[in-house]
Amino acid sequence: MGTRDADTGRQSIMLAVWQLIAHHGIEAVTFRRVAERAHVSVGRIQHHYGTRDALVRAACAAMIEGAHAQYQELPDDPSARLKHILLHALPDSPRARFGASVWHAYLAKSVDDAEISRLLAETKRGTEDECVRLIKLSTRPPGDIDARIAARRLLALADGLTVRVLIGDLSGREAHELLESELAALGR
Repeated sequence: MGTRDADTGRQSIMLAVWQLIAHHGIEAVTFRRVAERAHVSVGRIQHHYGTRDALVRAACAAMIEGAHAQYQELPDDPSARLKHILLHALPDSPRARFGASVWHAYLAKSVDDAEISRLLAETKRGTEDECVRLIKLSTRPPGDIDARIAARRLLALADGLTVRVLIGDLSGREAHELLESELAALGR
């Protein structure tokens, strides 16, 4: 199998895992169900991932890698990049709702899976560090705000708003407006 075919197969498998998680939870992920959705053999999945846990973890890592690749494609504009970090996960479209529900299933799984916990913590730290960097590149004087505290507040707000939109307590539009107003207050 060529590299392109292998990549397509891997993408199909990852998408199948995410679909199962989004619609039925992580516990619904089995080799058989993934194989059916991805239109590949169970043996192929077992060969590449070995165990169900390894498959779930690989799909978590692939989700993170995909978000990082998408971020790398953005223009090199600190304000646009900061805005993207804060707004991209708000479930204000079917696609974003799908991604947020899968992400939150991984958050729940991190309680009893040290590898997923490590992946998510590493990702959150990297996201926070990038927000700090972007805030420092803003037009405000460096002493005007503590960039680390500002980054943590913005990320916590974005995380909390995502949950409220997922449960239907706020609309995606309301969440976007609130985050936009917080960014405007920072001069972004």
